[in-house]
Amino acid sequence: MRISVFVAVISVYFGIAGGLRAHQVETVEFEFQKLEKHWRLVGEMDIAYMLPETRKVKGGLPLSREGVMKAQPQELARIRRETENTLRGIIRITFSGKEIPWRVEFPDFDKKPFSLPEEAADWALLTTRVVMDAQSQAGELRVHWSGEEESELIILTEDSENGEIVSVQPGGEILLMTVEATGVTTTPEQATMSGWIESGYRHVVPVGMDHILFILGLFLMVPKWKLLLQQSLMFTLAHSITLALAVFGLLDIPQHLLQILIALSIAFIGVENLLSQKVGKLRLFMVLGFGLVHGIGYASGFADKLKGLPRSQLIGPLLSFNLGVELAQVTVLVVAFLLIWPLRKWTRNVQLYGSIFVALAGFVWMIELIFFK
Repeated sequence: MRISVFVAVISVYFGIAGGLRAHQVETVEFEFQKLEKHWRLVGEMDIAYMLPETRKVKGGLPLSREGVMKAQPQELARIRRETENTLRGIIRITFSGKEIPWRVEFPDFDKKPFSLPEEAADWALLTTRVVMDAQSQAGELRVHWSGEEESELIILTEDSENGEIVSVQPGGEILLMTVEATGVTTTPEQATMSGWIESGYRHVVPVGMDHILFILGLFLMVPKWKLLLQQSLMFTLAHSITLALAVFGLLDIPQHLLQILIALSIAFIGVENLLSQKVGKLRLFMVLGFGLVHGIGYASGFADKLKGLPRSQLIGPLLSFNLGVELAQVTVLVVAFLLIWPLRKWTRNVQLYGSIFVALAGFVWMIELIFFK
C-alpha cells in the first residue's frame, strides 16, 4: 500500500544502519607541540579504536585499563604494532605539499613497571607521540585525516592557555603551522566555527539514529512548519543547557541509565502521538524535558573533545556545535516533508503508522538496554 511507503523508508534506513543505539562519534585527539628540533602530536589513543578487531564494532565498549596492563608481553607488542599501523593508515602529514616522514613513540612502554594513563572510567588509553623533524625552509605543515565515516580528528593547535581546538571530518585537513622564509613559525587562525558546526550536524545526520527518530516523532504529530520549528528550537535550547553543564563538569548521569531515558523519550513521543492530535503545553514541556536528557547524552562524547581547553574557550565550540545540531534537525524535517508530500491524501495514516513505528522502536531499544545489556 502506498500509505506505508513513508514508514518503509524509515524502517529500511534504520535497518541498514544496524539497529537503534545512542550515537557516539569516534575521535582521535592530539595536542600539537613545537619543540626546537622536532614538532609532534601528543595524545592518548583509545586502544579499542586502534585494534582491527574492535575498531569498527558498532556500539563496542572500550577495553579495560586494568585488563590491558595485565596482558602478556606478546599481546602488548601487538597493541603497540597495531596502534602504529592504524595511525599510519588514518593520518598523513605534509609540509609544502609533500609528505614528510614521522615516527611514533609510546612512552608508556618505557615505564617500570608498565602502566597506562589513569582514566576514571577504566578505559584503556595509550600515550602516543607522532614526531617529525622541524623543517627549516618556508612552508605549511598540514595533517590529513582519513578515518571512518563517523570519526573525527581533534587537534589542540596551541598551548592550553591560548589554544584552539579544531575538528576535521574524514577527507579533511588541518593547517597546523606556517614557517616563514625568515624561520619564524606562526599558527594560523583556524576556521573553528565551521568545523564545530559540521561536527554538530554529523552528530545527528547520519550518525544520530536515536535523535532522528525523536525529531520524526515530533513531525508525525503535526507536520506543520511553525509548530515543528517551535519544538525543534525548544529541544535545541534544552539540550544546549545540559550539554554545557555536563561539559563544564557540573552534571553527570551514568551512561546506561541515560540511554534508557533516551529510549523512553522516543517511545513516549510515539505513544503521545497516538493519544493526542494537537501540540499543547504538555507537549512543549515534554520536548523541553527530553531535550535536557538528550543534551547529557551528547556530552558523553563531546566533553572529551574539549578537555584540552580552559573553560573560557569552550563557549565558541558549544555554540557552533549546537547550531550544527539545529541545522541537522531542520534537514530531517525537510526530508520528512518531501517524503510525505506524495502521500498527502493519506497523511493521517502516515502519522498513525509512523507513530506506531517510533513507539515500537523506542520500546524495543529500551527493553534491550534493560534486559540484555
